[in-house]
Amino acid sequence: MIRQLLFDSPFYFLLLAFSLVLISCSSENKKPEKESAQIEDELPHDPYSAPLNAATQESKLADFETELLNGESFQLSNQKGKVVLLNIWATWCPPCEEETPDLVELYEKYQDKDVEFLGISIDEQGESVVQPFVEKYDVNYPITIDDGTIMDKYGPLMGVPTTYLIDKEGNLRYFATGAVTKKEIELRLEKLLEE
Repeated sequence: MIRQLLFDSPFYFLLLAFSLVLISCSSENKKPEKESAQIEDELPHDPYSAPLNAATQESKLADFETELLNGESFQLSNQKGKVVLLNIWATWCPPCEEETPDLVELYEKYQDKDVEFLGISIDEQGESVVQPFVEKYDVNYPITIDDGTIMDKYGPLMGVPTTYLIDKEGNLRYFATGAVTKKEIELRLEKLLEE
């Protein structure tokens, strides 16, 4: 009898309606929590590229000075105020050949936008193999042949190519081992240029 009274009364329908409103509100409140749990500055990775991983802590890369293939001098600390891409490579490395056209294209696009690239060859045969490679791929960014000075500061490497992206203050922000694509680099270049 109490059960029949409860279900036949207007109180039951009010209780049912109130319960539905509570359920609806609580599920709406959960949506923003899921969205805010996502990492806001996470950039997508190109599946065809070695990932440029974000550095886990802010750290300045060791300074170095080197002579470029064209005879000019390059010093890392003189690049403050620019985003710098360091690419350590070798002529005998197929992934290095694979990524070079993308680097050439990116440098063409960004060289006038507070961005500097430096290709660091680790070829022991020196200019006799590096210069033909540069000509073959129309490399337009500065190239140096490391005599061991840079590798003393940055080695040993996991492999080549290895790429570092450095922010305007000289801090390492991204790094990759393996061939990186234009798409993978450009997203991160743009982010660092906006800072």
